[in-house]
Order: sequence, then C-alpha cells, then structure tokens
Amino acid sequence: MKLADDVKQGTFLRRENRFTCLVKLGRRTEAVYLPNSGRLETVLLPGTRVFVVERESPSRTTGYDLVVAALGRGFVSVDDRVPAELVNDALVKGTLSPFAQYSTIRREVARGRSRLDFLVTSRVSECFLEVKSVTLVRDRVARFPDAPTLRGRQHMQSLIWAKKEGYQAAVVFVIQRGDAGSFSPNDDIDADFGQAVRQAHRAGVGLYAYRCQVSPTEIELAGQVPVRL
Repeated sequence: MKLADDVKQGTFLRRENRFTCLVKLGRRTEAVYLPNSGRLETVLLPGTRVFVVERESPSRTTGYDLVVAALGRGFVSVDDRVPAELVNDALVKGTLSPFAQYSTIRREVARGRSRLDFLVTSRVSECFLEVKSVTLVRDRVARFPDAPTLRGRQHMQSLIWAKKEGYQAAVVFVIQRGDAGSFSPNDDIDADFGQAVRQAHRAGVGLYAYRCQVSPTEIELAGQVPVRL
C-alpha cells in the first residue's frame, strides 16, 4: 500500500503535544501533524530521521503529516490510520486467510459501547473485527498498548459480547514494522487491557498479529506472527 507518492526527509526534534511535533526540514523547523496518540517513546527520539508528506487543506494548522520513522536498519510506520486500510485491502482481495470466507465488508460498525472497525459476512456467519496499530517492539516482541487505553478495553468487551450473541469476533494487531517475531499484550503499561485480551481469548475471540514490511513510501502486510498471552 502506498503511504505517499512524495515524502520529505527530516529530523525529529520533539513532540509539542499529543498530535503535533517539531521536525527540522532543511534549514527550517516545521510543526507537523502526528496521526498517532500513542507515546512512541522508543520510536520518536530527538535526532531520529523521519519522513513527512505534505498535506494541504484550509482547515489544517500544519502543512505536513509525519508518516514514517527510521529505526536501526528498518522503518516504522507511525500513522494509526494505516492498519485499518491495510486490513481492508486484504479483506477485499481475500488475502487475509482467517477471513477469506467473508465476502461482504462493512466499516465502522456500532457494537455495544464501541464502534468496531469491521463487520464481515458470509452466507453462514458474521464476524466483528477490530484492528489495532502496534509500533512498540522490545527484544523482537511486539507489544500493545504503549499507553493506557480505556477505549481498547471497551473494544475487547464489545467483541466478547458479540461472541456471546452468536457472532464471530476477532482482533488483528498490525505491527507497523518488520522486526517482530511475536506479539504479547503490554501488561507493564496497561494490565487491565492485557486481562481483557485474555478474557476475550477465553470467550472465543480470535487473536491475530501481522508484522509489516515498511519503506518511507510504502507498507505491506509481511506475515503472521504468534500471539503469546
């Protein structure tokens, strides 16, 4: 999937607030929109090489989005909007094997107190599907979340309710980098979310994780990795 046709390389300076950071582009410093509410403390460090894309709109207060950060020999996509688009593309193409039997796709569907990313249907079943963006990897283990997430816990509860009411239900953790060998809930940051994931697993909710191949301009699902609870 194309992240951008044209990106500009810069240097990350600091985060100003939840969604704005400062990036040095050539000789000037720009306020850049960061489409990610996570902490990203191991990804966006002062001096990190980053890639931004110009976004023009009269309603915007910044002229660029930060889309990718360099990390070691690889790259990390930091845009929270990307994983749902990756999963949607794979669902449309029928290349996401656990969900290949589903032919109809609806997005942003209300379920309980939450709005879940997808409801996919076949002739014999319906499946609620939530997608989570993962950017944190330690010792080749991808972890989510990197900040406490009440919303994430509510999503897990909604999937459990869906399962109890006769639907299929699943969550896909999209690891927006290529250096993960497995996925686990980040109990150090949000033990309640980890407990909710384990409760969902016991209720029959499917848990899947996929790492990605990332470049400054493109991202693709690169393979499934095991979920370890």
